[in-house]
Amino acid sequence: MAVKTEKEKVAVIVLTTSYRLEGEMHVAPGGRLLDEINRERMFVPLTNATLYDPSSGQPIDTLDFIAINKDLVLMIAPADNPDEGSAEA
Repeated sequence: MAVKTEKEKVAVIVLTTSYRLEGEMHVAPGGRLLDEINRERMFVPLTNATLYDPSSGQPIDTLDFIAINKDLVLMIAPADNPDEGSAEA
């Protein structure tokens, strides 16, 4: 029987050689996004992803799940969490 590991969702922006994606990566509770990216595997999984055309910025598709080949990834960055609001000085 498989053991299910609880994970936290982290909103990310992923830039590949062909597309920009916004979605959620899943990390261990209290874990770092970098640790998940550096795991020894060929693909980075995203859930609840939106795929954008890089030249127009228009959404192309929404996907419940996509696995992105790490060789095609140029950048992964945390996205702002709209639920947290912005801090004003």
